[in-house]
This record gives sequence, structure tokens and C-alpha cells, in this order.
Amino acid sequence: MKRFIWIDYAKSIGIYFVVLGHTHLYTPLSNVIYTWLMPVFFFISGYLFSFEKNTSLKTFAWKRFKSLLIPYLWINLITYLFWLFVGRKFGDDSNLNICWYSPLINTLLGNGKQMIHNIPTWFYICLYGLEMFYYIFFKHVKKRYIGLIILIIAGYLNYTFNPYVLPFSLNTALVGMIFYGFGYELKNRKYIFKSNIIYIIFSLLLIIVVAHFNGRINMYKNYYGNYPLFLVGAFSGIYLIAALSTLLSNIFKERKWITYVSKNTIIISGFHLLMFSFMKGFLVFVLHIPIAFLYEKILINVLFAAVSLVLCLPVAYIINRYVPFIIGKKKSPLRG
Repeated sequence: MKRFIWIDYAKSIGIYFVVLGHTHLYTPLSNVIYTWLMPVFFFISGYLFSFEKNTSLKTFAWKRFKSLLIPYLWINLITYLFWLFVGRKFGDDSNLNICWYSPLINTLLGNGKQMIHNIPTWFYICLYGLEMFYYIFFKHVKKRYIGLIILIIAGYLNYTFNPYVLPFSLNTALVGMIFYGFGYELKNRKYIFKSNIIYIIFSLLLIIVVAHFNGRINMYKNYYGNYPLFLVGAFSGIYLIAALSTLLSNIFKERKWITYVSKNTIIISGFHLLMFSFMKGFLVFVLHIPIAFLYEKILINVLFAAVSLVLCLPVAYIINRYVPFIIGKKKSPLRG
């Protein structure tokens, strides 16, 4: 499979902002990040998809089951056990009256809102359902752009009139399919993102304006604020990250550490909150620094997120080398 170097940069940038967005970051900056963050990952997934290389739904479903749902189940089991015996006894979770089996049930239901032990993993199961629906509905459709318009309308109607968060994040999958399909169509049409600095700056300013007026977006809760504004911010973010990543890939070319981070985004997204717990424990019990030290601080949380991501890399190495079944592999994808 042809490797898109700019995709590696985009995934690496995106996963860092996933980690950063989960810190105690300055709220307006956090709102800016969530304006575009998840739409970018849905877009990248669609860009990497191919009907030509996945001619059978059964084969495609099994392949994605191994690469998405097996990591979903294993990572949730590992982080749940940590939460059960350690995590719920400290910090904010110690004040929550949550039954010990509640996270397990919500994991099986794909209810990210209630997966207190590891909320970020909602994306895995959501993406799986999204890809299955996209394959079924769009495989034999020639004018797919009409389908994308219908999805935009359907997403709006669901958001406006359905107050419930459906199992397996199906509400979010409906909206995420917009960006997934957009990514597929651009790749299919061989569109190349132009790294125009003026356009990049303009898209960033547009994102900031949208975030200011639209506030915090929570896709896993199926919350988008003003729906048209959400779409403007999301597509602006997609352009920003794609154009910036194209620019960086043209300047720095392929870099092993960028490729490594890109290949291990599932592991990073699944374990970074565990790294948060270890780091916070070190701050509180070893350095005697209260957690409040992190609240609303930009530079401190930028550093905190960077360290957390780096700590995930040895975890990725161990999993890839010794227990690759956790990510649905029989052998390390990094060892051929």
C-alpha cells in the first residue's frame, strides 16, 4: 500500500492534540482544539479507505474488527482493571459513586459518555460502525457527493430532534461519515492540498472565530453547538491540518519517529490517560505538587501532554514486540 507521508504528519499532529485536549488546558484553547480534532481523524480514515482494495464486505469487516475492535476490547480491559483497583480510589474518580461493573457494561455498549475508565476509546467502536455503514451504503453509489449532502442533512436532523446518545456512538458515526466520505472523495479525485501560508493562516483564524462563538464540541456526546458553525470549523480544521502536514512533509520528508507515532496512534490514544495517572501520582506523592498546579495553564499542559505521549512510546514498543495480539496483530507491524 502506498504510504502518504503527509498522513503520517497529520496523524502525529492529531494524536498530540488528542493528548493535549485531555489535559487541564486553558478552556478557550481546548475549545479551539475540539472544533476540528475528531473530524480530522474521521477524514484521515476515509482518505485511507479504498473500495478497490476491499472488494468484500465480509473480508473488510473482519480486517477492521481485528484492527479496531480487538484493540478496543483489550485496551479497555487493561485500563478498566487499573481503574478498578487503583484509579477510582484517587483524584476526581474517588468522589464518584460508580458501580464497579458500570464501565464494563458501557464498554460493551460503546457508550463513551459513561466509560469513565477510558473515554477516548469511543472512537474505535464508532469508526468501526461508521465504516461498515459507509461500505454498505456507498459501495454501489456513483454520485457519492449526493450521499454526503444527505448525510449532512440527516446529521442535522438527528442532532436537532434526537436527544439520546445511541449505543456504539451511532449518532456520532452518522456525522463522522460526512468527513470520512469527504476524505475518500478527495483521495479518489487525487486532490493535492496546497500549502499556501495565507490559506493556512486564514483557516486557523476561522477556527478560532468558530470556537469563540460555538464553544466546546463533544462528538462522543453527539454535541455540536451550532451545527452549521460546527461544519465550518471542522472543514477549516481539515484543511489546516492537511495543508500544514503537506508543508511539513515537503520540508522534512519522511522521518522514522513521525512514522512510528503515526503507526501507534491507537495505542497512544488508548493509554495516554493511564500515563496521566502515573504522572499526576508522581507530582502529588513524590514532588508534593497539587493537581491544581496544572489547571488552565497553557505551557505546563503543553509539556505535560508531550511527556505523556513520549511515555506511551515504550508501551507501543512492548505491545508491538511482545504482545501484538492486543492490537489485533500476529506479529509486529513494525518488524515487517
